[in-house]
Amino acid sequence: MTDLALRIAQISDTHISRYGQFVEKMFDIAAREINRLKPQPDVVVHSGDLTDIGVLADYELAVEKMKLLKAKAVIAPGNHDERNYGQSLFKEIIGPMDYEVKVGKAVVFISNSPQPDRDDGRLGRRRQDYLEEKLRALPSDTIKILVFHHHLVPVPYSGREANLLEDAGDILEMVLKHKINFVLMGHRHVTRVMRIDNTVLVNAGTTSSARTRGRLGYSFNLIDIFEDGAVQVVERNLTQRKTIPIAKYERSCPT
Repeated sequence: MTDLALRIAQISDTHISRYGQFVEKMFDIAAREINRLKPQPDVVVHSGDLTDIGVLADYELAVEKMKLLKAKAVIAPGNHDERNYGQSLFKEIIGPMDYEVKVGKAVVFISNSPQPDRDDGRLGRRRQDYLEEKLRALPSDTIKILVFHHHLVPVPYSGREANLLEDAGDILEMVLKHKINFVLMGHRHVTRVMRIDNTVLVNAGTTSSARTRGRLGYSFNLIDIFEDGAVQVVERNLTQRKTIPIAKYERSCPT
């Protein structure tokens, strides 16, 4: 591996709330550890469920907690964020629910997969057509990153399989057709990384929700992309206070 080209810290399922099952201590630990990283992340990606019940007090607290992070952050909406008409507050307080942002050689596409007051997820034809149009226009050396909350493929250790994207097959076909380099997801509170062709699918565990699974605990992911196209993903487990190597791939990104 050569020099680092891009560093992404991925947090997810923070479930920030004054009333819910938000473990504030763990969020604060995660923020401190991310802020101490050397080099600093180019971007912090939050893959959904910023809040727990989507009410105004949740969003107000979430804004304050996200300010603890020094690096630029982008946030995808999760199904908990859209509870109690929370999508109106997300748009007002956080920003658009579908947008893209350029980070160095990468373009990060944030997509709104939840459906209001439901746990199910769907991107839909209109959103898929929009993404395909944008992807076709990108230069070939662009690192393409798609972020949404629901998972695209089943996730182990997460109980009865549920809440895959309803249109997962169509979205996976689009992802592979347009050679998207990374798909970043959350939702199931389990860290999981796999590669299909040259697309790396990264699920994040929960950073600060009391609803952990077994002894998996609290965590965030660190995704390093190198100048030669190599990719390394590690989990920073906040419960065990250790860094766990998850995956390492060669030539997974444009060089």
